[in-house]
Amino acid sequence: MKRHFSGLRPYLGIVCCLTLLLALPCAPQAANDKIDPATYICAELVTQPISGDGEPPVFTALQIDGYASAKAGNVVADPDSLASILDQVYAVCQTKPADTVLSVWQEARKLLPAGTESPWRADKTTCKDYADDTENGSGFVIWLDGYNRAKQNTSASVLKDDATLKAYFDACTKQPQALMLDVMTTSAQ
Repeated sequence: MKRHFSGLRPYLGIVCCLTLLLALPCAPQAANDKIDPATYICAELVTQPISGDGEPPVFTALQIDGYASAKAGNVVADPDSLASILDQVYAVCQTKPADTVLSVWQEARKLLPAGTESPWRADKTTCKDYADDTENGSGFVIWLDGYNRAKQNTSASVLKDDATLKAYFDACTKQPQALMLDVMTTSAQ
């Protein structure tokens, strides 16, 4: 099957950043990058440090997308739509700094079809699935943390600090058949 990517040219920078983030085996490391998706406002997003290519922060976007996905009842992490949504949200946030990023994100997400195909799903991805593909799974951990916080209506997070994140990965290693989400729910602090 031949895929056409010519329509993605404006998003290549964001897609490259996402690809790099997803390729890092332990990408979620900095506790100071953890945000509260429910209260995070646009002014905070647009003043966050951006990449060398001028792209908005992907770590933040993954948390917000996971949170918004849980609120919408969507269990699929859809990295293909993330770049488009992030671009739209960043543009709106520049003009509406007092709005919550979540509300802007939810409106942007409504304009796109929900992803249905992905190996990274809140309801099916096991710790073994992650262990078999850590290269592509690191971004999912960040997304799933946002998802878990919305689903559990909690601020508890495995992104709290490096020790909490390590404890989560250790627990997941000991329970390969468990859903990553279930292990996260018990590991989050």
